[in-house]
Amino acid sequence: MGLQPYDAGKTTLCKALIYGFKEARITLVPFKPHSGISYWTQFDAFQRSLVKSTLLSSDIMELEAAAESQIPLEVLNPVNRLSGPVLDRGIPEEKLVFQEFMAERFTYHDGLTHRNIYYLNGTVNLPRLRDMQTFYLRIRRNAQKTCFVRKFEDLVEAYSKNFDKATSSCFRRIQNRPLVVESFNDAAYPFNGAEDCDVVLCVSSNTVLRFEKDKYFEAIELYGRQKSKLQLTVSQVYAASLFKEKFAVQPLSTEERNDPAKLTQNYSKVIEQITEDT
Repeated sequence: MGLQPYDAGKTTLCKALIYGFKEARITLVPFKPHSGISYWTQFDAFQRSLVKSTLLSSDIMELEAAAESQIPLEVLNPVNRLSGPVLDRGIPEEKLVFQEFMAERFTYHDGLTHRNIYYLNGTVNLPRLRDMQTFYLRIRRNAQKTCFVRKFEDLVEAYSKNFDKATSSCFRRIQNRPLVVESFNDAAYPFNGAEDCDVVLCVSSNTVLRFEKDKYFEAIELYGRQKSKLQLTVSQVYAASLFKEKFAVQPLSTEERNDPAKLTQNYSKVIEQITEDT
């Protein structure tokens, strides 16, 4: 979980855990139920998606490169959104959300194979955006179903219809493997079934907190009576009484984050504690 909305260090921590558990001869399978990439600020991830003819998260590509689980990336990351910037920030929230939305992938697993369903923003001017028309054509050829939406209400309906079914079906495919689950931004409850996790960690730049699992999910249930659990943020359920351990970590350069030895050394206390308990 992230204790801050962006750049909390969730992917870095998950990657450190993957490498750390590998040293104990345990392969952690990464699972990121929900994610998003930006067409403008993560154009390299968009281009990799274009090559593979599917919409992929940069986080799950990085984690699977470390884990080498050989499980399809869409199954490891069943919901992923492509978004773009909107200059007019003064518009209503619903209109802003829809204008930022460019494409969404929901992946289902039927026990034998996975299938992708895409929702595409029918108001986007494809020819004006680099590689976007090619991207749309490629994913349509490889998807089980594609739908164009033209208003915010249609996007909400798509989430309501597909999110839980997609995340739950993919989770069932991998739940018997040792997992490391990365939440989306600062979401407190990443998917229905998260309470099956044995360890709950929250990260914020220089700090990793280990929460009391039972107390944490009791708090989720409590606040979930007033608001959907999937909409809760960590700050809404956080209380000092929930955590049992606190770990300090140092900032890492890009080179150090890509060096398994230096990465695991920085998170060694966290890794040692978790491997001992599991």
